[in-house]
Amino acid sequence: MSLLKKITQGYLFFFTTLFVLSSCQNDTKEIDEVTKKEALFPTEHGKMVEILYTDSGLVKVRLTAPIMNHYTYNVKEHYTEMPKGLFIEFFNERSEIKTMLKANYGIRYEDTKKTEVKYKVQVTNVNGEILNTEQLFWDEATRKIYTKEFVKITTKKEVLTGNGLEANEDFTEWEIQNPVGKHTEN
Repeated sequence: MSLLKKITQGYLFFFTTLFVLSSCQNDTKEIDEVTKKEALFPTEHGKMVEILYTDSGLVKVRLTAPIMNHYTYNVKEHYTEMPKGLFIEFFNERSEIKTMLKANYGIRYEDTKKTEVKYKVQVTNVNGEILNTEQLFWDEATRKIYTKEFVKITTKKEVLTGNGLEANEDFTEWEIQNPVGKHTEN
């Protein structure tokens, strides 16, 4: 190979490399945004979790979940997620179960004190009334549960269906917002 051809190939390689390297430039703001979005890891992680909430020495709530993740880093609001479902028992002053809730997913936001449960949600109250829906919210400040989704309530005498529900937190007083059906049990 001639010397001129080698020099030409060398220059061509040099300028091609220089062009490629100069075109591969990353914006540090873009890198930071991608890193922030991807760096969402729980601060705490637990398996087969059981939590007891007490007041004046009395158990008020028992929550169990197969997996619980608590997020405090790189989020707008701290939250606890139960991605594999949860089961909650609410107790009265005599330590008797007054309400039970189960769902296939749950998330609780710490600052707003709001909880969302979804996917095969079932609430059973002290009267044996059963609420089934796909999504339910609990507002700790107002002590209310609510949804805009389809609901089915089964009592001892009838099955009621509709869209939307508001109730007190122990589901002993409730109202279907837009009733659509009623079936009497035999």
